[in-house]
Amino acid sequence: MMKNKETEAREKIIERLNRIEGQIRGIKKMIEEDRGCFDILKQVSAAHGALRSLQKVMLEHHIHDCLEEALENRDRKSGLLKDLARQLSDL
Repeated sequence: MMKNKETEAREKIIERLNRIEGQIRGIKKMIEEDRGCFDILKQVSAAHGALRSLQKVMLEHHIHDCLEEALENRDRKSGLLKDLARQLSDL
């Protein structure tokens, strides 16, 4: 059975979230083990980068979906684009 693009995208996002969750658990364990501050900060930076990367991927999907809907539904185009602009300014 072929998966649609939305299902594939959701699965990839969940995979990323699982990796990020593992990174966060690893950071917590490092703190509990009283590991060095610099080593912990490197892992925090890596987790932060993974979150930023996830944000980009999700934003790309959202923009694509909004623009696709705006092209299909011209009556709602202005409202959809205004909503998208507002959402982007909130990031």
